[in-house]
Amino acid sequence: MAPKETKTEAVVTEKPGSSGAPSREAAAPEITQEMIAERAYHISQSAEGGTDEENWHQAEAELRQGSER
Repeated sequence: MAPKETKTEAVVTEKPGSSGAPSREAAAPEITQEMIAERAYHISQSAEGGTDEENWHQAEAELRQGSER
């Protein structure tokens, strides 16, 4: 089964007191359980793999860290 694709869309905002030119801020993509499960699986298959719970927490942390950039 192929993983679902998610889109990241830019949000245009205008800040009060600005020159009137809109700024573009990327909206953080939603991290789904399917995304975490897929990453946890890949971690479990690597030399870094631990318990299922450790793999899940590592996958979630990696995905959240990646979405903050």
